Amino acid sequence: MALRDPGPVLSEHVGVVAAPVGRVRPVVLAVTTGEFRGADVPLVLGGHADRQVLVTGGPDVFSAIVVGIPLTIEVDHDGGWVQARGQWWWCGRFQVEEGTSGDTVVRQRTFNCASGVGAKLVPFTVGRGHRRDGEKALRRLLKDLSERLDCETWMLPDR
Repeated sequence: MALRDPGPVLSEHVGVVAAPVGRVRPVVLAVTTGEFRGADVPLVLGGHADRQVLVTGGPDVFSAIVVGIPLTIEVDHDGGWVQARGQWWWCGRFQVEEGTSGDTVVRQRTFNCASGVGAKLVPFTVGRGHRRDGEKALRRLLKDLSERLDCETWMLPDR
């Protein structure tokens, strides 16, 4: 699967995990099939850990149902990213990259997948909380990785 953006980037947040990419990437990109709740929900759907989640398909493209809402999850192990795409306008991606000091950089990007006139309206309507929600998603992921990998994590300032 080639790295391609599903639309224009609405927001991007970056964090660091004080662990090698070889330890971090498999945890972030892990998606399995079944019915999940709590800590078993794939990390890309971490904001839904309090809800029942059904994941089917694989190994690179999955379907998920969260509170009756269908989502598509794509994983590119070679490219180092996992993304969840839902509804008609939204896609959230975690990109896991090797850092410069033996650590790992994690990028969270929110994309606008809408087309036509709707694409221009998304940032001011349904997508108006994208920056806050994306930052929350990355903070949640970093906290989870810190606990799972027993290492420090931190956010980098937005550019």
